[in-house]
Amino acid sequence: MIINTVALTRKFLLVDDDLDDAKLFCEAIDQISSVECITIENGLKLFDLLSKHNINSSDVIFLDINMPVISGWECLKKLKSSAEYYRIPVIMYSTSSARNDIERAYNLGAQLFLTKPISFGELSNILEIVATSSQDSLLSQLKEFKSAKII
Repeated sequence: MIINTVALTRKFLLVDDDLDDAKLFCEAIDQISSVECITIENGLKLFDLLSKHNINSSDVIFLDINMPVISGWECLKKLKSSAEYYRIPVIMYSTSSARNDIERAYNLGAQLFLTKPISFGELSNILEIVATSSQDSLLSQLKEFKSAKII
């Protein structure tokens, strides 16, 4: 688990077992003021962290689909069916661009579906928009990005 220790206002949690993707993600977040990057290797560790730390609806969880222990799908279902966590925005972050995966993510309650690989510049721009936009305006602001799959 990687946690940047600077006290900041929002947390972006990336749940992904790919360490290279996690490093790139945190490097992109380091470009944004007032956002803390937290990476978690799998869904089980996500729920452990959620039970011990104050994560709220101003924070964002980014979920990979294919992970060991608990898949991104199972995490998303559990988050959105939990009275405690359902308000936390979830963005799927996956190599898949299959229409059925995108539709499934939205049907299960994801706010957005992002495909990998994203260039560092595009990832930085998307994360900046996520960090500074309201939930209501997020999708309209991300329509221009090829990796943002909006249905």
